[in-house]
Amino acid sequence: MAEIINDNDLGQVSGGWQYANGSFVNYGNYIIYTVAPGDVLSGIGQRFGVSYMQIAQWNNIKNPDKILIGQKLTIYPAVIR
Repeated sequence: MAEIINDNDLGQVSGGWQYANGSFVNYGNYIIYTVAPGDVLSGIGQRFGVSYMQIAQWNNIKNPDKILIGQKLTIYPAVIR
């Protein structure tokens, strides 16, 4: 069963999650992250312990500087926060 988790539910950890405000669904060994306004791949990568280039590769993103609000990203996280 998938679990929807949102930053508002989790509280803030040291340093916060700047530029990674979207929600995600945890499927165990991977997540589906929904891009929120202000998100950038580097911030999303930092949140989940992976590089922005890994996220771009997993999702066939040609220009890592261009992601869309509402876009769904598959991520294989090192950590889930």
